[in-house]
Amino acid sequence: MDEFRRRRIADIRELVTPELVEAHRLNPRGPHSHELNLVLNFVRGPAHPMERKSFVYLKNPYDSYGLALMAGRGEPAEIVEGAEYSSEADAVHGAFLQRLHAHGLDDLLEGNDNDV
Repeated sequence: MDEFRRRRIADIRELVTPELVEAHRLNPRGPHSHELNLVLNFVRGPAHPMERKSFVYLKNPYDSYGLALMAGRGEPAEIVEGAEYSSEADAVHGAFLQRLHAHGLDDLLEGNDNDV
C-alpha cells in the first residue's frame, strides 16, 4: 500500500500548480476541471486517515468561519488557531490548502504558510 500511495502522490504532485490552486480559490465549490477534480478526490478521499483531516466550521452565522482538525472517535476536534475567514468560500479554500500541505503536495507553491 505504501508503494501505491507513493506513486499516487507523485502523479497528483504533477497536477498541483499555482494555476490549479488559483482556479480553486476563484471557485472552491465548482464545477472544476478534470485535473482539479483528481486532486480534490485525492485530498478529500480515503487516501488520508480521517484523524487530523481539516474541515470548515461556522464560528458566527454568515460572519466568520474557521478550520478544525478531526480527532479520533469520541474525541473533540482540534480548532486551528488563527484560521479565521470572512466567507465560506475562503474557508473551503483554506481547508484545501491545508490538505495539500498534509499530503506534502504544496512544496512547489510559493508562499505556502499552511503549517497545520
